[in-house]
Amino acid sequence: MKNMARIFAVALMAFALLTGCSKLTKENYDQVKVGMTKEQVIDLLGKPGDKGETEIPGLGLGKMEMWTWNNVGYGGKMVMVNFRNGRVSDKSWHE
Repeated sequence: MKNMARIFAVALMAFALLTGCSKLTKENYDQVKVGMTKEQVIDLLGKPGDKGETEIPGLGLGKMEMWTWNNVGYGGKMVMVNFRNGRVSDKSWHE
């Protein structure tokens, strides 16, 4: 019984550390502004879980990228930040 209590306590502490250290907060998201660099966004939100990019020929928009942070298992948050030519062009927060 003591071993089960210890295992539970360690698991609870690990969970608290992992979720408590996340940079994916509404406060950090709100600091992301149009025109920021990728490095500035990483400093605020951490590295994204997924990245995609596209370039639409003929429109002159340049390379467009979409980065996604997904924390569905820990509070149901998903953040998307779009970049155009390496700078934030748009962002969205979903819970």
